[in-house]
Amino acid sequence: MDSRTLVGHQLRRCHQVHNALWVDAVGGLLTSPQYSVLFTVAAAEGPLDQLSVGRAAGLDRTTVAGVIRRLEEQGWLRRERDPADARRHVVTLPVPAAVALEGLAPAVRAVQERLMAPLAAVDRLWLGRRLVDLSGHHDAAGTAGDASPHEGRQMEEDLRPGHLIRLAQQRHTVLWADELGGIITGPQFAVLLVLATSGPTGQGAVAGLAALDRSSASDVLRRLETRGWTERRPDPDDRRSRLVFLTVVGRALVDELWPAVERVQERILEPVSAPERGRVVEVLAAVGSPRPAALAPRHGGQ
Repeated sequence: MDSRTLVGHQLRRCHQVHNALWVDAVGGLLTSPQYSVLFTVAAAEGPLDQLSVGRAAGLDRTTVAGVIRRLEEQGWLRRERDPADARRHVVTLPVPAAVALEGLAPAVRAVQERLMAPLAAVDRLWLGRRLVDLSGHHDAAGTAGDASPHEGRQMEEDLRPGHLIRLAQQRHTVLWADELGGIITGPQFAVLLVLATSGPTGQGAVAGLAALDRSSASDVLRRLETRGWTERRPDPDDRRSRLVFLTVVGRALVDELWPAVERVQERILEPVSAPERGRVVEVLAAVGSPRPAALAPRHGGQ
């Protein structure tokens, strides 16, 4: 058992790197999901309603509703009644917002370049195609009633690797819920697996090894401890610090759930040919490799 062999773990780490690079390059002006919504509206050949925007940007209904509301409050978007159908509201981009969005394009391209910097050009192209497979991006851009033709063309154009990584991570979350929903979340299992393979570990180190930010790791550890799967004890080498231990029950749970975790791995990799599946994990690991200098944020949190 090794979290580094799991696609979900590597996608989460790549997403973590992308978020840090985004904050560094774009700052607090727009989050990556907000940019995806604006990009979707700007690239569409016709007006889109809120549901269509969410589908094309890879956001669920609740998330896209919140994103659009915030963007509307900030003047980035406008919702208007569709002149062709009074029951429908469409989302449009005001001219000043379109100009501002275009001005952000160089910073967004820089994020994608820095994200892919560890890879040779041929590997970047290869990973982009595999991310389309992992994310189901081509399915969402298809016909058959899932998306309109202009939505499909828009999605085909929106091949930013950071965006595709987020879509692939969302698909992994759906598959995880299908196999393990109601038992444990992916981040929670990641922490248990870290402790199962590394032994007692400090909370900060657990966060890093599980590809979680410290705030998320603290919440996950609290929930795991409440369920009796982990416990914290004083560090024998430093009584001021505490180590996180995996309980006997927690270890038994990891062993019991591992077959289901492997099924999630198999299902998300199913669109990729068998000889290429190992390489997917290796290339994602290179993208998600620690880059402290590149990741030091200079513009605050996201």
